[in-house]
Amino acid sequence: MAGNGKGKGKISQKDLKSYFGTGSSGSSRQPSTRGSGISQQEVEDGQDHFALVTTGVEDEFAQATTGVEDEVAQAELQEGITEFNPDYIILDPGLRISIDCFAPNIRDEVRRAFIAKGPFQPMDHKFPTSNDSRSFQKKWFKQYNWLEYSVEKNKAYCFYCYLFRHDRIEEKFGHDAFTKVGFSQWKNGYLALPKHVGGPSSIHNFATTSYHDFDNQRSSVRNRVSTHTKDALVKYETRVEASLSIVAYLALQGEPFRGHDETSTSLNKGNFLEMLDWYKERNEEVKRAFDELCPKNAKMTSSTIQKDLANSCAQAITKAIKEEMGGCLFSILIDESRDISIKEQMAIVVRFHVKDTTSESLKKALLEVLNDHGLVVANIRGQGYDGASNMRGEFNGLQKLIRDENPFAFYIHCFAHQLQLVVVAVSKYASSIEDFFEYVTLIVSSTSTSCKRKDLLLDRHRLNLFSKLESGEISSGRGKQQETSLARPGDTR
Repeated sequence: MAGNGKGKGKISQKDLKSYFGTGSSGSSRQPSTRGSGISQQEVEDGQDHFALVTTGVEDEFAQATTGVEDEVAQAELQEGITEFNPDYIILDPGLRISIDCFAPNIRDEVRRAFIAKGPFQPMDHKFPTSNDSRSFQKKWFKQYNWLEYSVEKNKAYCFYCYLFRHDRIEEKFGHDAFTKVGFSQWKNGYLALPKHVGGPSSIHNFATTSYHDFDNQRSSVRNRVSTHTKDALVKYETRVEASLSIVAYLALQGEPFRGHDETSTSLNKGNFLEMLDWYKERNEEVKRAFDELCPKNAKMTSSTIQKDLANSCAQAITKAIKEEMGGCLFSILIDESRDISIKEQMAIVVRFHVKDTTSESLKKALLEVLNDHGLVVANIRGQGYDGASNMRGEFNGLQKLIRDENPFAFYIHCFAHQLQLVVVAVSKYASSIEDFFEYVTLIVSSTSTSCKRKDLLLDRHRLNLFSKLESGEISSGRGKQQETSLARPGDTR
């Protein structure tokens, strides 16, 4: 920064050094200029220039020190928020914390939380007008699914660019306007929005690609580095399809799934596992999917998986029936009885356990089923139950409670029950019929309580059949002379 020694008021560094080096070091007087060939004015100019040089060095040192401090502070800020907190997931884009303020190790978790909520698009909000009588247009939400609106700031933002923008790339238009500052020039919206999207290599499209890759686990980085290869995924789908097919078959036939002993050494592991083994022996692809490097937590054969698959089948059937019904009017038929485990069951379309069979409980259960399947009580035009007091009661029965909700739901006593009641009443006045049912009850009771009696009866009946066949009294054929079982008669309501 020393001068070049040319012109008035300029002095070289060498002259200054030689000048200030002369004279006594302890003297406080101005140094003498006699005999030096330098005027007093030149000396004063040299002193001023030296002071400027010193001040400049001090300024540069102060700036360097400040720069170091700024770098330290920046390094501390770069670490950002290190712990995830749901309170950071703010819906309004104008109030959000910048994605760069989060530490890199939690940014993916923050992105997943924002993606789960989706872009903030207040459709019911009344958008205020600006000074030029323009406002945000609701139709832009349908045209641009990435667009967000800040109610607090009355500005528009880009959801994709907020989550996956690339600051290292220079954007020609709309980078800060749709991520940091916000866009509010509504009169230019028809130009600014498509311009922000830009061409295939724009920042917005880079962010869009990153968003979809992150959202789609099949193409995300996490899935690419996963140990589950494409072949493993195919085997997993094969296991699911095989288990689902077996569950659907057993459910259709009404067969039990589980066995008493489902260990690998068991001779009978239950219908599900035995049928799976049979299927594997006849399908090599299924055998490889279950036997070759099959993860123990993804075999698709546990009791929980079996129940989930059965519930999925039930939901699919229910959905198909509901779609077929549409919004048409309908009637309901309800009956309840005890099953083999001595539990009361109510049947509408499917059967499920109920704690008690009072009319209030049956009504509550009925309304829950209708609500679960999107059916409206007001559309009921008929209801049919048996003759039990809790069902057909004139004042407190189920049919009366439903008619209180919908007076057009007319009640009809089940015709099958009526016919059976007629048969029971008529049989009481015919001694032969009454004796027949009594004998049937006695035979069933006596034979079912003793295996020895049952075997004796079967042997006697077999001999009787052989003799009649030989004599030609009866003939044999398909569906004839088949063994069956008799159930004890029950009371009819």
